[in-house]
Amino acid sequence: MLNTLRVGDPRKSAGIIVRLATDPALAHTTGGDFSVPDAKALECPEPGGSEHLQRELRAETAALLAGIDAP
Repeated sequence: MLNTLRVGDPRKSAGIIVRLATDPALAHTTGGDFSVPDAKALECPEPGGSEHLQRELRAETAALLAGIDAP
């Protein structure tokens, strides 16, 4: 199913998470997106890097979540 959605192999995704959590070279790295094969940091494509759009997205998300009743 994940391959059909082009998400990729979950074993590879798990591998990068383990590497980010355990590799001493990445100990002080926080946040961001990383490539699966080599853990290189990926640049956020525009317009995602826009601080203005990020603030708008956070505000919209908060407003949507505020309208959801907790189970």
